[in-house]
Amino acid sequence: MHLLIIDAMNLIRRVYAAVEGNELAAEATMTRSLAIIHGAASRSEATHWVMVFEDHHPTWRHELWSEYKAGRSPMPEALEHVLGDIRKYLEMNGVHTFNLSGWEADDIAATLAVKAGAAGLAVTLLSTDKGFCQLVNSSTRVLNHFDRLWWDEEQVRERWGFEPARLPDFWALTGDQTNHLPGVAGIGAKGAGQVLDSCQTLDRALAWPDLAPERYRKALKEGWQSALITRELARLRTDVPLGISLSALRASR
Repeated sequence: MHLLIIDAMNLIRRVYAAVEGNELAAEATMTRSLAIIHGAASRSEATHWVMVFEDHHPTWRHELWSEYKAGRSPMPEALEHVLGDIRKYLEMNGVHTFNLSGWEADDIAATLAVKAGAAGLAVTLLSTDKGFCQLVNSSTRVLNHFDRLWWDEEQVRERWGFEPARLPDFWALTGDQTNHLPGVAGIGAKGAGQVLDSCQTLDRALAWPDLAPERYRKALKEGWQSALITRELARLRTDVPLGISLSALRASR
């Protein structure tokens, strides 16, 4: 069995951006989104699927870091007006949808992926969001439809130089511009790699900064709080109280 999890707004906003301005933009977004979902389901041989939405309410991440996602482009007003219709269209065509107030779609999707993997299902996450790569393992992959990329364990190691589970430690040091996460000032991707190669984990780097390359020791000593906050924000939650069963997500076409 195989569960396909679709990052709803990641897909819909990208499809809409390609047809925005067209008088039939809403209809095109509906049909193209459905076609992409069907294509991903066929390629992964999905037996179950769910499209995860979220509301606009603040979440625990906003409480922890007030600037979380600050500066991100708002949803186009025209898309916001038809979003409910798009969701209804997908549901009418057999795509299960789900959201849980107060929780980001990323955490919902992560929890679904972990629960499905524990139940013996293979999992594909359909999204361009690199944050999902921390979930990749022998049974879970991330599909970036738009760049035609399948992120598996080998691809993640080739791209970042780390096992998927270590990515939150990496982003804790580099930060994440997309989500406006601070990281540690003075440490970029190359430096983060060197620190983690020397110290193995973020916790060791912060507890014993003298184990890190000399040029980064001062930054680690001064930026430890920012690093811990960033890791907490970057790490996906897998304990969301979903209240749904996998059997309810069986695909119907």
